[in-house]
Amino acid sequence: MTPPNIKKMGQTLQLFFITTYLLILFLVASTIEFKDIYTETKFSFMFLCVAFVMYGAFYLTPAYLLTYLAKKLLNKQLIKPAAQNIVYAVAVFTTAITTLLFYANAKLYALYGMYINGFVLNLVMTPGGIQSLGGGTSSDMGFGVIALGGLLLQTVLLWLMFTFVQTNFAQKINALSLYFGWKSAVSALLMVVAVHLSYAYDLHTKHQLSTVAQMVPFYQTVSARGFFKKLGIKGLRSSGLKAKGKLHYPLHPIQSTKPAKPYNIVWLVSESWRADTLNAHIMPNAWNFAQQSTRFTKNYSTGNGTRAGVFGMMMGLPSSYWFQFLQEQRGATILDVMRSQGYQMQFYTSALFSYPEFDKTIFAQMPAQKMHALQSNKRQGWQNDQQNVSDLLSFIDKRDTTKPFFTFMFFESPHARYYFPPESVIATPYRDDLNYASLSKEALRTDIVPIKNRYINAVHHLDSQFGRVFDYLKQHQLLDSTIVILVGDHGEEFMEHGFWGHNSTFVDEQIRTPLVIYVPNQPATVQQKMTSHADIVPTLMPILGVTSPQSDYSIGINLLSKQTRDHVYIADWDKLAYVDSEVKIVHPVNNNSLFKLEVTTADDKNVSEAIAHQMMQKKQKATMQIMEDLTHFAKPAAVNKAS
Repeated sequence: MTPPNIKKMGQTLQLFFITTYLLILFLVASTIEFKDIYTETKFSFMFLCVAFVMYGAFYLTPAYLLTYLAKKLLNKQLIKPAAQNIVYAVAVFTTAITTLLFYANAKLYALYGMYINGFVLNLVMTPGGIQSLGGGTSSDMGFGVIALGGLLLQTVLLWLMFTFVQTNFAQKINALSLYFGWKSAVSALLMVVAVHLSYAYDLHTKHQLSTVAQMVPFYQTVSARGFFKKLGIKGLRSSGLKAKGKLHYPLHPIQSTKPAKPYNIVWLVSESWRADTLNAHIMPNAWNFAQQSTRFTKNYSTGNGTRAGVFGMMMGLPSSYWFQFLQEQRGATILDVMRSQGYQMQFYTSALFSYPEFDKTIFAQMPAQKMHALQSNKRQGWQNDQQNVSDLLSFIDKRDTTKPFFTFMFFESPHARYYFPPESVIATPYRDDLNYASLSKEALRTDIVPIKNRYINAVHHLDSQFGRVFDYLKQHQLLDSTIVILVGDHGEEFMEHGFWGHNSTFVDEQIRTPLVIYVPNQPATVQQKMTSHADIVPTLMPILGVTSPQSDYSIGINLLSKQTRDHVYIADWDKLAYVDSEVKIVHPVNNNSLFKLEVTTADDKNVSEAIAHQMMQKKQKATMQIMEDLTHFAKPAAVNKAS
């Protein structure tokens, strides 16, 4: 017979997990648009409700199993309070981690419109990822308070359940135990099977539940196409794109002849530099320099984040190739060409080369001593930008003047929390600091103007550092022999479409950046044609004496020629957007079936399903071109051939 104290312990834990389950449902519910789904179709709403209830229990499974394991291991000692306290501690600690995870997930969704996913995990696990967020002391303290609050909340919850069990409600507790016994477990299992089978059927036939399923955090997709085909049920074609296969890049060995007088190249890239900030008020130095250069007014990044943006500009490729280059640790071909021509090269970043993993992709073949990263020194971004500019100019000053040089710098000032010294203030009022732990969507809506003013001040400081480089090149008579490139890695949204920052959607504010290219002896012009980050490399390669066709190493065009493009590609972790003058079509990549294909106008206006269908019909040829471009430099694996 079970001792009374052990029996009450079991009842306490059972009630504790039930109440924690309700707490998790509350946290998850804050990220789900139940009302919107209800107005669409009742079937989708019912599917969402059942999946929501079922997954709430799944989320607690690890905590429950660890607590159960602790209870089993201490089974013979449970009559002692000390052993029971250990089990209680395991329950509190594991459920606190679970609730904090879903609190963070809800916060992430509120601010950026995404759940914890592969990108976020990469951010956390890759060296330098957390540092790249730019959180300050106030944010760290806020997160610490939240973590302690989570532990305290679960401790209090356990104490309340323990106290409740000691009251005269034992019979009701026993009835509750029967309700949550094996019968409910079997019912839950059947509901789980029904939910996932419904999703698999919909995935094969209608594609109506993809948007609904992606509202449920960590929903596990199930495909049963073969099963339904055997039943004679006709299926729809998948809307996903394939970007897999063994890398075959470049298609042929690069052919080049070193120019008699090779140009130096200074390539300046800024974090989060959106297109509309390149003007005479915010950036007088860059604006004046642009009047001597070719300025491209309709430039698109290859991504809505640093990884995709910098990869695309340095490789001349859609950033969907990132994972293949990372797997094979293949560097940029343009760097191979310059190295073969004896260029002196140094690379600077106020972030890190390890996050994103540029040291394993773009700069994979470059010696470590040529790459200088400052983020780990704990100084603010604007201070690191100043230091890096000084080091960059020192490198140019001490170079061998008989050889050309190439230098690349990544500026960090305009990265949130937006760094600048007092003398760079031109926009007021501005927020003194950004505490990520206390931010909410409501707070962002209220404070977005002072937050954006903080960003403007940071961009103004960026301009002062650009000015130092321009002044040096001019004073040392290097503008007659040096190409200068100014570009942002991606843009930055300030709630124009409901989000703050970048990495969340493909709206223009997140993907449009300035692009200025200065080439000696080229007339100053303003180009209003559509351009892409992927066009920078094919513009530079002929100047470097490369005679190989562009298609051997890029999908871009030469911006200094008469070539034009009618569309661009922008990618994030698992999606790719096709953008032309009429439409934006966002495709899932590599069978990310949880994401439903999205269609908007080119200027980010939503369209009805009927119009979206018409647009897709009209752009069928474009979809075929996407498939070709995503596999142009990849030999398909055998499984792809079979499919």
